[in-house]
Amino acid sequence: MLNLRVNYPSIPREMDVFKEYCSNINPSLASKLLHVPYQSLDASGEAIVFNWLRAAPEHSDLISLPSGNNALFCVLSFFRSITEHIAIEPTTFPGFKMGAAGMNYQFHIITTDEEGMLPEALAAHLKTGKSKLIYLQPTIHNPTCNVMSLSRRQAIAEVVRAYEDVYILEDDAYRFLHPDPPPSFLTILPERTMHVHSMSKPFNPMLRAAYLAAPKGLLQGIENLVQLTSSGTSQLFTDFSLYLMKGELLKGIIRDKQQAAQTLQEKIGQIFNGLSYKTFPSSYHIWLKADPALADQWKEMNIDIPPGAGFSVTDHTDHIRIALGMSWDQAELLPGLQAIADTLK
Repeated sequence: MLNLRVNYPSIPREMDVFKEYCSNINPSLASKLLHVPYQSLDASGEAIVFNWLRAAPEHSDLISLPSGNNALFCVLSFFRSITEHIAIEPTTFPGFKMGAAGMNYQFHIITTDEEGMLPEALAAHLKTGKSKLIYLQPTIHNPTCNVMSLSRRQAIAEVVRAYEDVYILEDDAYRFLHPDPPPSFLTILPERTMHVHSMSKPFNPMLRAAYLAAPKGLLQGIENLVQLTSSGTSQLFTDFSLYLMKGELLKGIIRDKQQAAQTLQEKIGQIFNGLSYKTFPSSYHIWLKADPALADQWKEMNIDIPPGAGFSVTDHTDHIRIALGMSWDQAELLPGLQAIADTLK
């Protein structure tokens, strides 16, 4: 089965990097790595993460977690006693949608264009006084691949500043694939932004390490939610993630992933020529206009694509998301994409 469902781009040398790191662990410290850390990040560790995020530590607290999904779930759990409303785009990450729906949040769909959420539409909604939480994926959006320009981000920030106790939840899972991304909301509006950074996509899904930067004092006690929902972080994975962020290895791996995606996208452009779809030159996913019912037909052809409805807040869409992260280097990929294109032409 050709897996076009899961989107964790991986390259072979990631395992070699991890094995070499483990081989150099001081034997006298190894046993400590088997225990859940009391405090996984000290001041030097926080400095490494903030430097990687290009953010100022004086504005934000930093929470260590085992995954980006855990960060989203914990923020949703924390905010549920504050608000039952979320401002959200028409299409979004299914994991966030599922988590919020499971907590009975009410979604308020904000009109978008090719860059994402429209500032004037967000302002009109915030005037109602309902939503205190805004969920955004500003860089290579999942699933649309939209990228907010700096001017759009600044306009959104100005809208948020005008309303007390309103916060952005910035999920930047695919930011690493953009060769020159605009500044994050964490750097533009740190006093109102909760920023989720996971290591599972920039490096590898086996690396269970993520970080949540939030305005000082906003999420007091959220560490208890992290412990309850995940039993906490791994000191081994936390230390390894810091090792990657402070050196050049991760930057090199990210460049390799961007280059592999760009090469693949050139071939996809030829295969999907004439079809209606959205992507980004270094993205591993495609938002393709297609009858969602075709997903069942393609599955019979051993091509697994999730129904597009999972990405839609209204559960209705005329698109599907094709994820290339698990199959970008497989021989079956291009013939599979050609079969998809032939079905639609």
